[in-house]
Amino acid sequence: MEPDQKGKTLWEMLVARLHGDGNGAGIAFENTLDLRINSPVAVVHANGPEFNNYDFAVQEIREYNRRIGGQEFRFTDYVLRGTNTKSFDAGDVMAARLRAMPNQAGGHDSLLLRLEDEFEFSEDFLGVVKDTTGVFEITDDKTGASETFSRINDLRDSYQAALLVISETTGDGKAAPGKASPLKLEYWDYWRDAEISGGKTAKAWLFIEMNSDTGWFQLWRGREFFT
Repeated sequence: MEPDQKGKTLWEMLVARLHGDGNGAGIAFENTLDLRINSPVAVVHANGPEFNNYDFAVQEIREYNRRIGGQEFRFTDYVLRGTNTKSFDAGDVMAARLRAMPNQAGGHDSLLLRLEDEFEFSEDFLGVVKDTTGVFEITDDKTGASETFSRINDLRDSYQAALLVISETTGDGKAAPGKASPLKLEYWDYWRDAEISGGKTAKAWLFIEMNSDTGWFQLWRGREFFT
């Protein structure tokens, strides 16, 4: 952390970064995959047949910053827009996110997430994610089948994150001047062991986000990203 940032909240630090954008050079951010707005992203068949026939490109980049045990931890979401190459319908698009998170080995793990659901603030739903069990269940409305997720590392508290939301990038991979904005989120992370072929299992993730200003909820779920 920079010396003049000590004692400041993540939000105050983020706003200071944005205010320091007066030199026209853009804002450096955690660009783990070195992508730009409009960069194409190949999503191969191994990620699931639902992604077939779609061409994906980066529509927005979101740098998350959270504080754990007095230290800052950042990760990056590349918000993807998928265009159906087999359809003439301009509205036939798919929203996804490619999440790049640092790992203990000094590299990063990439997850491919799909939007499961979104809705306005609900006190009842907030009570579900704030309960003491650390468990969240998703039930398929059509089949009635349910999947049970548990909090990662058995945590119970939520994360408070300050986001830098970027809508345009410079050639050297920074946020273009005037094209970044701040956002506050509270979120909960879950995972489960999902069965795959050959009787093996792989981790499946679920992230529940709540916009701290509007209370809007989004549920994002997915698995490891295969290239």
